[in-house]
Amino acid sequence: MSAPGSLSGVRVIAIEQAVAAPLCTRHMADLGADVIKIERPGTGDFARDYDDFVLGYSSHFIWLNRGKRSVVLDLKTAEGTHALCQMLRSADVLVSNLAPGAFDRILSDAELVAINPRLVRCFLSGYGPTGPWAHRKAYDLLIQGEAGTIAATGTPTQPAKPGVSMADLAGGTYALAAINAALFDRERTGTGRRIELALFDVLLEWMSPLLLAQRHTGGAPEPAGLRHASIAPYGPYASKDGDQVLIAVQNPGQWRRLCAHVLRDASLASDPDTASNAGRLRNRARVEDAVQQATALLPTQLLLSLLEEADVPYAHLNQLSDVLDHPQAHSTGRWSEATLPDGRTATVVTSPFATDAEPTGERRVPRLGQHTSEVLQEAGLDPDDVQALVDVSNVAQPVAIGRA
Repeated sequence: MSAPGSLSGVRVIAIEQAVAAPLCTRHMADLGADVIKIERPGTGDFARDYDDFVLGYSSHFIWLNRGKRSVVLDLKTAEGTHALCQMLRSADVLVSNLAPGAFDRILSDAELVAINPRLVRCFLSGYGPTGPWAHRKAYDLLIQGEAGTIAATGTPTQPAKPGVSMADLAGGTYALAAINAALFDRERTGTGRRIELALFDVLLEWMSPLLLAQRHTGGAPEPAGLRHASIAPYGPYASKDGDQVLIAVQNPGQWRRLCAHVLRDASLASDPDTASNAGRLRNRARVEDAVQQATALLPTQLLLSLLEEADVPYAHLNQLSDVLDHPQAHSTGRWSEATLPDGRTATVVTSPFATDAEPTGERRVPRLGQHTSEVLQEAGLDPDDVQALVDVSNVAQPVAIGRA
């Protein structure tokens, strides 16, 4: 039997949809927490229907919700709200990313504190609880557009959205850190706290270097596609075989070694115009041309060998199919099996927390409402009330409670 995770014994009530909050609570489940996911009657978390890529199930839902228990409650009814209150009495953490104001219509923060003063309450939203845009819903694309990450990605003529939901991923990760800090603080104070986390604020933090450049110089570096806006050489370079090899020079030593051992032109490293990174940025076209001309003469394996011998950072520009067979991922056990709602198994990416010192929880994806009766009985509800809630949940129509 594996050792318990660091969050073993922590109970989390997750009233969540889509990506940001589910990512946070999935990681808490990885770390050993008992995560109870409250879903709306009928369809549950709408991420269940994003796609059918994993043996008929949504890839997003499989990714974000394994290891949790699913409870169906209609939180627009007095009975559903009462059941939630009973569950919160023994909970340690509440996480929610409902639409702005939606949770406050269910329970106020004062009521939450009265129910359980030790409860850590974390609310994720697009723009936070105050300000002129506090009422706006927050979808990843919209937050990225407002925070400038799309404008900073791609090229000057073709902006691009990153291929993953960056605002949601950043928000969920910061929420995890804030919750764990609050749990640590609760050990000293004995009381929980309310956490308001805005996805917009998180992306502003990540955009800081470009925002500081814009504020203090009047202009930030233009987006550089696969290259770097403020480092050169840093990007893909074609070998003689036509493969794209990523080279990333970060300091003077790496530049000198690249020039001497790969470019075979040590003068570039001593030339005042290209010796420093600032100089290379001013002469980017010359630098990029010199690197590309040199790599184009070298077969891929020879180029990689020379970079390795010169201790110059490099990587392959992989396709997703290449990543599936990545030797590093296989050697460190980055793939595992998760049990789907129908009992079949699917291969998934192992949690980054999965180490010998921090084993992860069960990798089972819950059916909608699979644990309703079990969890409500644990919360101390009368058996007749539990059965009534289960019966209603099985026939009720979806309730549009929205999400951040």
